Amino acid sequence: MTNHEHITTIRDAKVEDAAVIVAALREIARIPGRLASRPHELIEETIKKKIVNLFESDTGKFIVFEFDGNIIGHALLEPLPLEVTSHVVDLTMAVHEGYQGKGYGKLLLLNLVEWAKSNPKIEKIMLHVRSSNQIAISLYKRLGFVVEGTRIKQIKLGPNSYLDNIAMGLWVES
Repeated sequence: MTNHEHITTIRDAKVEDAAVIVAALREIARIPGRLASRPHELIEETIKKKIVNLFESDTGKFIVFEFDGNIIGHALLEPLPLEVTSHVVDLTMAVHEGYQGKGYGKLLLLNLVEWAKSNPKIEKIMLHVRSSNQIAISLYKRLGFVVEGTRIKQIKLGPNSYLDNIAMGLWVES
């Protein structure tokens, strides 16, 4: 293998991935506005439960992106809990520090969109993205997501410092 060849894999998340995922999320969350969560709010046990619940769900999915055996990103689709919203899944994704801007987020997203399209119970993917994250917003728009609304000043970074949260959606039913 030359220096330019790398092994990349997208696979289902495992419970033992939770520690790496939480550590990466805490690092991302240190920069205000990158995530809605603060670092101390990100709990390994919560991620473990989410991995198990989504693995057992027929409309949920939690995946990780591996680069040379290291997890460098993750994404998940969480089904909405009510019967009247059970056709909708909520997307969350993160590309870990040092790996952004290289197309890995797009690959994660395409993987989940294709999976959702193949699932007859899923009709729509929704997400929320900070107004400051123009790179992600552009990616979502390129892949067919549309802005459905803006939650004005929903994210409070500090005194008199806010970000809007942009709601976006993509219909995937055939």
